[in-house]
Amino acid sequence: MKNKIDIDYEKILSDSGMPTTAETVRAEFDALVKSEGLITNTSRMSPFWRLIMAIVTTPFLWLKDALINVVLKNSFLATASGAFLDLFAWAVNLTRKPAIAAGGVIHFYKTDTRQAVTVKAGTLIQSERINGVIYQLRVVADTLIPAGVAALPVGVEAVAVGSAYNLAPGYYRILPQAVAGISHVNNEEDWLNQPGDNEEADDDLRARCRNQFNLVGNYHTDAVYRGMISSLTGLNSERIYFVHDAPRGPGTANAYLLLDTGVISQPFIDMVNDYVMSQGHHGHGDDLQCFAVPETHYDLTVTLYVKDNMTAEASEALINNVEHLIRCAFRENSQYDVVKVWPYSRYSFSQLGREIHRHFGVDSVVFSRGDIISGLEIPRLSSLTVVPDNE
Repeated sequence: MKNKIDIDYEKILSDSGMPTTAETVRAEFDALVKSEGLITNTSRMSPFWRLIMAIVTTPFLWLKDALINVVLKNSFLATASGAFLDLFAWAVNLTRKPAIAAGGVIHFYKTDTRQAVTVKAGTLIQSERINGVIYQLRVVADTLIPAGVAALPVGVEAVAVGSAYNLAPGYYRILPQAVAGISHVNNEEDWLNQPGDNEEADDDLRARCRNQFNLVGNYHTDAVYRGMISSLTGLNSERIYFVHDAPRGPGTANAYLLLDTGVISQPFIDMVNDYVMSQGHHGHGDDLQCFAVPETHYDLTVTLYVKDNMTAEASEALINNVEHLIRCAFRENSQYDVVKVWPYSRYSFSQLGREIHRHFGVDSVVFSRGDIISGLEIPRLSSLTVVPDNE
């Protein structure tokens, strides 16, 4: 979440005079006992006094932690979480978006165009292993590829919910069990009709709640459109970019959408536009059209300097893993914790080099190009080559 505020509630309590550590609690209680003259033997060696101190100090610290981590943190939208954040969302007429499975189409190619082939429901298609994880899709219904047709897009859905299944084109190309009459499969451009998504994270729901406070006007402002578009599963309110320069004349604007993982397909964009314009959610006289964020494409060669005693098998695994990490940075998968490319930003290859060092411990990394500076576009890879160089 952008510009997330960080509040130190313990410091606030301490600054107001409330003891917040075991030492300050003991000092306060000791001063109170001495002023009242209730107990005369307050020696550290006294078992009775140590018991009294424990009886006083321990519950006080429990209550202090409960006050900070439950009461105060969940009293404000900026720091509330879990069920408490759901209450804030309910107050502004929102609910947390549920997890959903990705859905789309996979192209099945026949070995013999002249033969009809039926692809059975439940047929699995999977990715190669990405950071130890294999992602699978399954065919949703029996599908006939008639004679005379070389290939056909077949409806599929992910075997589990989550945005991690929104892999970029070219990832799903493995049939774990051969299908008679099928030579190969592939998820091609515009394969992802419905992006998968995890249950809405606290930061994402918090951003939508904040946006709701901007909806009290009578006009369809950015906040109104941001709220209605981000209500659709798979879209985040902070991944929507508006252009107001009347691209189709007065009263017109464009909204550009970005997925955290994968590439938005045209069928999904068409669905969003239908929701906004055809289903009556737009303002009077408004013409808002949604698009995928424009892409810029780059060729990238990465040279890895590694020890010369690395085996061929280890070298191949390293190349494969580094390639997946780089593709993750360019939003093709979500299996690594790395800085990703963004619109309106500079993408730092020195940062990417540090992340490769951190994950794989190579000796050195050299990139074929410098940083990428983006406006309203998202950098993508048109080609990626990872080459090892033994020292």
